[in-house]
Amino acid sequence: MISSAPAREGDHLGRVSAVLREVAAAIHRIPERLRHKRFWEIQALMVVATAAHYAVEIAGTTPETLVHDLAISLYMFPLLYAALTFGWEGTLMTALWGVALTSPSTWIWEHSGEHWILEVAQMGMIMGVGLIVAWRVDMELKQRLIAERTSASLRLLNKVGEVLSNTLNAESQLTQVVDEVQRALDMQAIVVSLAAESAETDPVVVSAGRFIDALIVRAKGAIGDFDAGKNVSRLDTRTVIVALRTESGLLGYLGASAPQNATLTTEQSGLLENLAHAITVAVENGRLYRQRQESMQSYVRQVTQAHEDERLRIARELHDETAQELVHLVRRLERLEREEGGTATAQANEALAVTRNILSGVRRFSRDLRPSVLDDLGLIPALEMLVDQSDKALPGGASLRTTGNPRRLEPQVELALFRIAQEGLRNVTKHAQANTVSVNLSFEPDHVRLTVADDGKGFLPPTNVSDLSRLGKLGVLGMKERAELLTGTFGLRSAGGKGTEIEVRVPC
Repeated sequence: MISSAPAREGDHLGRVSAVLREVAAAIHRIPERLRHKRFWEIQALMVVATAAHYAVEIAGTTPETLVHDLAISLYMFPLLYAALTFGWEGTLMTALWGVALTSPSTWIWEHSGEHWILEVAQMGMIMGVGLIVAWRVDMELKQRLIAERTSASLRLLNKVGEVLSNTLNAESQLTQVVDEVQRALDMQAIVVSLAAESAETDPVVVSAGRFIDALIVRAKGAIGDFDAGKNVSRLDTRTVIVALRTESGLLGYLGASAPQNATLTTEQSGLLENLAHAITVAVENGRLYRQRQESMQSYVRQVTQAHEDERLRIARELHDETAQELVHLVRRLERLEREEGGTATAQANEALAVTRNILSGVRRFSRDLRPSVLDDLGLIPALEMLVDQSDKALPGGASLRTTGNPRRLEPQVELALFRIAQEGLRNVTKHAQANTVSVNLSFEPDHVRLTVADDGKGFLPPTNVSDLSRLGKLGVLGMKERAELLTGTFGLRSAGGKGTEIEVRVPC
């Protein structure tokens, strides 16, 4: 970081350099002016004014006469025309050209000193008026250019804000933003560097233009200034580094470098600071959102795992304790039936039937809570068990179709797909009033696709599946959350009288 005194000296040198460049540019524009139609119109007016002036001088008219004043006043027209057309450079060059054209009268004709004083005063007044008009024209032109630049800056800020506000992953849009800023500001190089979001991710560096590596090296040298609390580091007249700072610390930086022989203006620096602030807000909001989403998903994952653990515990207790006790009771009743007769036998038969129904229900509950076939044999046999149950409950039955190369999946994937199919089939048998239902399981190279489709009454689903929670349809919402916990996708298609289909895709 350079000190304030060298910075002021650099600004002064920059202004002087800007004036010299403007003069040099005006000289370089002379060939272009020679091809301009209005340039020759100004020359024609100068010729007319000079001819009138020399005619008056040849006639020997004194400066005090009206004719002489009118002849001198004719120079006002080309001067004003040049001022309005070409600004200060047109007025100055036209004035110098007028002086050159009128100067021969000083040695062709001899007049009194009073004559020349009046003539020079008249020419000076005319030229002064022309320069004042040119100055005002230049001032208005500069104000118009400032307004145009301000409008362009606002358009750029609005465009960048629109791009960043339409996504919660601002990093993915930084390439478009940086390219847009580089083109709009005509920067030689521009770079945005962001610190890694987490230990598992890499830093983000997005750039546009030329000599990017040199800008990055210089920007890294300014990080010490940012650590000291500064937000802007002006390295020289061409380069500025702006910190991307949040309340929690330094997020990264934005660096920009103007082209060679150009100066980064104060307006451009201010615009870059505003852009840096917009990028900081968008990136921070996106990262906070993702952190909250990850926290929520972690919470849902833990709750879901706790539910599954509790299901497994209850299923094992039902199977190992309650079911075994019921089996023991069934055997005692069967023995009682064989040993006793008459009324005792009828009572034993009734108690035996009730006990067998209870045992069947306990076993069914145990399978629903956590079927051992899922852990022992895998997803396909577990789905076959579910389809068999639905086949008995629907008039037209249920079917299971598998495609691709069947294989065992990770336990959490198999469990999630089983629960989704279980919930989907339960909804079909209880609410859909369907005749048939089909379950399709497709094994693709990089994902697994599960669909459950029925021909029931259907319904009109909301645009956002999450809105089903307000309608009390928590089962569908639970299927969606299970799919998203596996970074998968959940789709729901339904219409009145046209059935319902759910589709889940899970990467594997």
